[in-house]
Amino acid sequence: METITKLSPLALFYIMFSLGLQCRIYDFKKVVKNPKNLIIGLFSQMIVVPIIGLLIAYFAPVSLNYKIGIVLITCVPSTVTSNYLTKIINGNVYLSITMTVICSLLSFISIPLILTKIAPSLGLMNIIKLDISFMKLSLLLFFISTAPILLGILINTKFRNFSKSINPFLSKSSMVVFVAVIFLAWYGDFEMSLKAYKELFWVLIMLISLVLIYINILVITLKIDAKDRKTIITETFIQNGAMAILVGSQIFELGNGYLFMAAIYGLFQYKLFLVWYLIDKKINKVV
Repeated sequence: METITKLSPLALFYIMFSLGLQCRIYDFKKVVKNPKNLIIGLFSQMIVVPIIGLLIAYFAPVSLNYKIGIVLITCVPSTVTSNYLTKIINGNVYLSITMTVICSLLSFISIPLILTKIAPSLGLMNIIKLDISFMKLSLLLFFISTAPILLGILINTKFRNFSKSINPFLSKSSMVVFVAVIFLAWYGDFEMSLKAYKELFWVLIMLISLVLIYINILVITLKIDAKDRKTIITETFIQNGAMAILVGSQIFELGNGYLFMAAIYGLFQYKLFLVWYLIDKKINKVV
C-alpha cells in the first residue's frame, strides 16, 4: 500500500492525461449541440450517485471505515473503461467521453465538497482525523486530475498527428495502470478483505442495484434513444475505482480498510455490467 501512496499522484496524472488525449474541443461541440442527454447523464453521475452512496453509507449496518469507502467510490467520476465499454455495446462514444471528461474536470470541486463538507456533516468521517481542507484537496485534485485532462485536450487539438501516434500506446498502458492500482489495493488489504467481504457483499449488491434501477427507470421514462440510453447507463454505473483508491491513499490512513470498498467495487462492477448488458440485450430482442 505504501507503493500506491508514493506513486498515486503520478499514476492518476497519467490516466487522466490519456483520457484528455482522446478528446478535442470539436468533439465537445458536437455533443453540446444537443445537451439534453448530456445534462441528464451529468446529473445522474455527479449528484444522484453520490447521494445514493451517502444514504447507503449512513444507514448500512457496517463499520465506519467501510462507510468511508462507500462514500469514496460513489463520489468519483466514471473512468476510461466506460468509454471502451460504450464502444463495445454500440453506444454514443462521443457522449461517453464528454461525460467522463466533464465529470473528471469538475472532480476537483465535487470530491472535496463531499469528503470535507457533506460526509463529515453526516458523521461519516468521525473515526479519522481528516487533516486536509477543502482548498488543499481541491488543489491536489486539480493538479493530478483536471490539469492533465486539459493538457491532453490541448495537445490533441493543436497537435493532432502527434496525439494520434501516441494515443494507442497511452490508452492501453493507462488501462494497465488502472487495473494494477485496483489489484494492488485489493492485495494490500488482502487479509482484511477476506474478513470484510461477507460484511460488505450485500451492501455492494444493494449499491450497484440501486444505481442500475435508478438510471434504467430514468432513461426509459425520458424516452432516450437506444445509443444514448446505453451510454448514460454505462457512464453512471461504471465508477473510477483507481481514482478512488489513489485519492484515498493521499488523504486517509492506509491499512484500515478505507480503500477496500473502492477496490472490490472496481473489480465487481464489470461482472454486474456484463449481466445487465446480456439481460438488456435479450429484453430488447424480445421487444
